[in-house]
Amino acid sequence: MRIYGVVTGLALFASVQVEAAPEPVAPKPRIELATLFGSDAYPPLAITLGEDGLVVAALTIDSLGAVTACRIVTSSDSTSLDAATCRIMTEHKTAFSPAYDAEGNAVAGSYTLKTRWILPEPPPSPLNSVGQRLTLLLSNKAVIKRCELRDMPGNVAVEAMTMCAGFREYVAAMIGGNPETSPPGDVEVLALIDRTIGQAAPLSGAMPPGITLIQDAGSEFVVQPDGTRTGCTPVSTMVVETTDEEDAKSADPCASAERFVAHQGAPIKVQDRMQMGYRLIGRLVGK
Repeated sequence: MRIYGVVTGLALFASVQVEAAPEPVAPKPRIELATLFGSDAYPPLAITLGEDGLVVAALTIDSLGAVTACRIVTSSDSTSLDAATCRIMTEHKTAFSPAYDAEGNAVAGSYTLKTRWILPEPPPSPLNSVGQRLTLLLSNKAVIKRCELRDMPGNVAVEAMTMCAGFREYVAAMIGGNPETSPPGDVEVLALIDRTIGQAAPLSGAMPPGITLIQDAGSEFVVQPDGTRTGCTPVSTMVVETTDEEDAKSADPCASAERFVAHQGAPIKVQDRMQMGYRLIGRLVGK
């Protein structure tokens, strides 16, 4: 009986288990984070500039699960996308559950966020004739002094600094910003941009007298009833030459994947045209 009692006691002793201490838990998303970065969240400037890419951000999460800090670890090379990533995460206070320590207490923690921004597909373009007149005034050092863009025929002024910055780079390459080679005064640049549907007349008007034309390019194509465009032919009477293959590809008006709204009836002819010229409108004192 003694042996039986000893064995029974050992069996009871062996059945007692010591619970292990809980492991620390890192912050976890409460929601699918990808849903925060849809097309409606895409920065308009990044869409205008055609920017996309991967953003890696280090997030600091407090004991309530709120993002209190965001640091860009890997940039997308787009200031707009990097800034939007951190703004979106810090605005959504309930996107995370907090971290927990080994004693089960909620504590601050960190999370590495990887977000790939993909340019949203643009909506179909309307089949309407449109025109724009852009006027850009540059100093002889290629500094923007005035930028004005108007939609025609209503002659409505619209914001255009992004577009003017692009034209500035184009013109600055010609005037150089060097006193030895730059024009002796301000330079006015005028760009006329038109999309003509069918037999309609261009809406941007004509180049005024005294303008030196430096580019006149465009394309002609046909929009089928289902909205696809076919038979695109580049039309260029004057264009600044480029030796860069990527620049040449991006400047090809027929390389676009633009779609149009569907319509009934016969295919519709469309013409795109962009003219750009400049004139010297002032001279520096002593020149």
